[in-house]
Amino acid sequence: MLFVVIPFTGIYFAQGAFVFPVPEGENAGAHEGGFAAVVITTPDGERLHALYHPPGAAKASILVFHGNAEIAANQLARGEALSKAGFGVLLAEFRGYGGSTGAPTQEGVIIDGLASYDFLAAQGGQPIGILAHSIGTGVAVPVAAAREPFAVVLEAPPTNLLAIARYRVGWVPGFKFMVRYPFRNDEVIGEVRAPILIIHGTEDKVIPFEEGEKLATLAPPGTAFIRIEGAGHNDLGQYGDMKMATSFFEKALAADQ
Repeated sequence: MLFVVIPFTGIYFAQGAFVFPVPEGENAGAHEGGFAAVVITTPDGERLHALYHPPGAAKASILVFHGNAEIAANQLARGEALSKAGFGVLLAEFRGYGGSTGAPTQEGVIIDGLASYDFLAAQGGQPIGILAHSIGTGVAVPVAAAREPFAVVLEAPPTNLLAIARYRVGWVPGFKFMVRYPFRNDEVIGEVRAPILIIHGTEDKVIPFEEGEKLATLAPPGTAFIRIEGAGHNDLGQYGDMKMATSFFEKALAADQ
């Protein structure tokens, strides 16, 4: 029994390195497209180094959550597409990433997401939308459920990380109890009151297309789903994902006003 417990215990405590791989790089300083570094202090005292662009003609802002092994600066292409459409943008950061203090956990990054939303809300009280990619959707969904965004766009979202772990390693007895950071989008998405768009590529080998498709069935009625034929996990930009997202935000904002 000991020979079983030790490896399983090691897997449990090693998950942080797989779920939260922190790449090198910081978000400090000025960036292209008018983005400036800002520091957001969380309720538990962490300092998050994010990137912010004030709103333009759209008079609304979009909160952007990055995916695995990225930092906020890796989302500048998405951010610039949104800012060119007149939206303010906050490229959010998580504790431990991009020069921010602390170490990431599921509870911690959700606290970071809420603090980032509240930072945007304090900039002028304008409507806020949420855009997230990959594991960033695991923060976006609970934040959207806890706050009042005018619209939410989820790109390549998992139903939960237990499903992705099973996809990777197959069925293992008791595996459910070994997943330390489950990120249960499937259990929370029904609580989101804003319009939702889910975008997923059919050739996604990281988070299978079926995951986004299933999450859409669990979302509130009226949730939109876009299937992108041939797209993978990290190449959605080549298929015009930001045109889809921007159009959705513009329509939702118009309906909200």
